[in-house]
Amino acid sequence: MAIGFILQFDDLSTAKYDAVAKEIGYKLHSNGNYPLGILSHVSGKTPNGLVVVDVWDSEQEFGAFLEGRLKPAFAKVGGIPEPKVTTFEVHNRFPA
Repeated sequence: MAIGFILQFDDLSTAKYDAVAKEIGYKLHSNGNYPLGILSHVSGKTPNGLVVVDVWDSEQEFGAFLEGRLKPAFAKVGGIPEPKVTTFEVHNRFPA
């Protein structure tokens, strides 16, 4: 079953998000260089900062990405606040 993650970052700018994406090797606004197991990814500004919503095949695949690529990118870019993370089992997804 797919698993969803909502990551809420207080006081995070889109410029910092873009810097992390570049460090990871994401090609913004395209379908390039995404990690194995990710089904969808969206991000956007909120009144308090930035939110990311991901859907993954499994929690293990997200964990591998987090430890292997995301945390090192956060460290290299610097100034990334600890997110509030909400995890949920996906009940329905469109498109499937």
